[in-house]
Amino acid sequence: MNDHVDALEVMSEAAAAINSRPDASTTLVEIVMQARRCLPEFEHVSIARICQAQTLETLAATTDLARAFDAVQSDSHEGPSVAVTTDDEVVVVPRAQDEKRWPTYISKAVGLGLLSQLGVRLRSDRNGVICLNLHSTTHEDIDAGSTGVAEHFAVHAGIALGHVQAEEQLHTAIGTRTIIGTAIGILMERYQLTQATAFDHLVRLSSSENRKVRLVASDLVAEAEHGTLD
Repeated sequence: MNDHVDALEVMSEAAAAINSRPDASTTLVEIVMQARRCLPEFEHVSIARICQAQTLETLAATTDLARAFDAVQSDSHEGPSVAVTTDDEVVVVPRAQDEKRWPTYISKAVGLGLLSQLGVRLRSDRNGVICLNLHSTTHEDIDAGSTGVAEHFAVHAGIALGHVQAEEQLHTAIGTRTIIGTAIGILMERYQLTQATAFDHLVRLSSSENRKVRLVASDLVAEAEHGTLD
């Protein structure tokens, strides 16, 4: 009973810590640190984005070895993280040396010391699937309780990460609209253009320079601030 209460308290503290971070990068770091705390048998924890080409981009990790395991999965295009993009949301790999599903990955990972692993899907975004990877070099077996904790933890981590990503996307969108609006205002004032004509001019510049409208607008604003706009 006490172990159950302690586990709930640890999970509650972990969720609070994850949700306290102000941006995606610090939230990612907090997630791997708290996962390590909630599941101490897995010493090497990472979060990776799995792209359509079944390659992994490590977003945060507790150890260099965790990054190395991710790199092996990325190079071999197979493994627990790749599996969670198409199969179950949790992939359990006890006694890694006996695993037959991903021969290339397992051979290399076991050579690095892998004994067991959990791959847990956190969420999907427009760039791929984000997965929590938990690697152990000290424990061969994975009990059902650890799998349950990982699933519970993933719910909190996925929600927290979704919130900060949504906020950052909103801020980026607002910032982009502000920059473009400012550039249009500068063109209207300098060249006596209507708003529509100024916007068309900005779009033509973007097209002729093969650059995004936001970048062209940002340069125009910077030039105006430094008094270099002709």
